[in-house]
Amino acid sequence: MRASRFVLPSTIALLVLSACAPKAVSQSDLDTPDYHFRLGVRSLDKGDYATAQGAFQRAVDLDKKFAPGWGGLGLAQAYLGNPNAKSSVDRGVKLDGKNADVFIFRGRYFIVVQNGGKWPQEAEQDLNKALQIDPGNESAIYYKGEANFYSMNFRRAESHFSQVVDMKGSLAGKADERWATTQKIVRARPGTDAGRKIAIKAQISRADLTVLFSEELRLAEVFSRMAPVGGQSAAFRPPGAAAAPSGPATPSDVAGTWAEPWIMEVLKLGIFEVDPSGMFYPDEPVTRVGYAMAVQRILTTATRDASLDTRYFGESSSRFSDVPSSHFAYNAMALASERGIMKADLMTGQFNPGGAVSGADALLIIREIQKSLRITF
Repeated sequence: MRASRFVLPSTIALLVLSACAPKAVSQSDLDTPDYHFRLGVRSLDKGDYATAQGAFQRAVDLDKKFAPGWGGLGLAQAYLGNPNAKSSVDRGVKLDGKNADVFIFRGRYFIVVQNGGKWPQEAEQDLNKALQIDPGNESAIYYKGEANFYSMNFRRAESHFSQVVDMKGSLAGKADERWATTQKIVRARPGTDAGRKIAIKAQISRADLTVLFSEELRLAEVFSRMAPVGGQSAAFRPPGAAAAPSGPATPSDVAGTWAEPWIMEVLKLGIFEVDPSGMFYPDEPVTRVGYAMAVQRILTTATRDASLDTRYFGESSSRFSDVPSSHFAYNAMALASERGIMKADLMTGQFNPGGAVSGADALLIIREIQKSLRITF
């Protein structure tokens, strides 16, 4: 307690000194707030947040009242987890409440930080303020789409992104990509909170996929429905899957993790396996070939048709330009393609086995599995 009596005045003194510190002196015709601000914006766009923070800091050091510089500085700080981010974006708004950019920066700050349950409304309020100042501002409309995307209001996000695409401005390309992703999610119709949260991921993990299989595909129920009357139970496993009448052991890298219940359910159903050392690798990214192999197991188990595991082996020529028919997982890729569940690229004919699987694509594949099995809920 005694130490704090000495620290507090010292802290206040430092703050007073920094507030009264003279502004930096320009060292070149190019050493201007505007020049550093433009560098900061370019660096933000490239994801180089450390450079962006340095550029915006130099801009405000040269001019303490340069409002857009404070807004940009706050956004860069938010990406870097700097606790001063909110005070910086607020300072930008306070310095120039008639500048659309400062409201866009603060709106983007809320999207990045996503602090509390009201962040979507706070972001949209600032972005709407920017549009009042500058009607038709492309950035404000785009980031309204981002705010709705990350708050999982996908139809509203879709509308904003399509509007930006129609504007044909500098953000049209990014908006088109986001629009395509959002359209996939809308088509996939995630029916659970887990599905919606995973849908916005650019790349899903093995743990994420087990959650989707359990919550969105409702895999245990699918297997139960597909069981023939008086036939085998849902515990049927395709050839090659180890039987585990007492249930599989919990992998050491799964025990106690957030996804343990979902992973164990899918392991029990025989759709995934652990490696020889007993590890599941829940954080490992899902690849297209890995997803195809899971699809094969689901179809084989659900239909009780063991021939699906070998149906396409021995084809004289490959269906895919980048995968030989001798590939160890060729049958799984061919099966998924034949059923229309996973498709090769129409232009190149490539299956891209090592490619990442996004949340939106993972959900669409699940809907195709349901269609192939003629299952509805």
